[in-house]
Amino acid sequence: MTNKRPIRRVSKFYSEEDFELDIYMGREAVEGDGSFEIILYRVDRESTQYDDIYYEASAHDLSFLSPVSLFVVPLLEEAQNKTYNPTNMRYLEDGNLKFGIYSQQLEQLGVDIKVGDYIGYQIDEEDMVYFTVTNSGEKNYDYKHTILGYKSAFRTVECTIANPDEFNAI
Repeated sequence: MTNKRPIRRVSKFYSEEDFELDIYMGREAVEGDGSFEIILYRVDRESTQYDDIYYEASAHDLSFLSPVSLFVVPLLEEAQNKTYNPTNMRYLEDGNLKFGIYSQQLEQLGVDIKVGDYIGYQIDEEDMVYFTVTNSGEKNYDYKHTILGYKSAFRTVECTIANPDEFNAI
């Protein structure tokens, strides 16, 4: 049972019409002007084969839904230079990806981002880097993710680099 109630916060200065206008203008800037496109590879949680004991799936048992293009505000963190041990066997690991996305875009596309889904981020004309979602940002009603505290408007999604053996979009 849902109990719909009108939002009366900041109603003297802000209304649903103001909220919709802000969403429209923000989406125009992000999706129209910015045009940072990522590809969402959603895990098909119904077709994927899971382990009977731990209810986990190995990489080769995953099934995916059709990829979806999303327009976001990305923040790609700096690559990390790490070592395996004191003998200086080093490796350079890609930084994490964090991006903001308007909730309305996901609603209109009829998709959702969940932990465990994969994201493709185009580095240049030939290279795409893949990430796995570690925080899907569904708890987005804090003040940072609302417009003037009125209602939630967007999500911040956090991702970490996916191992090429785990996922490569093929």
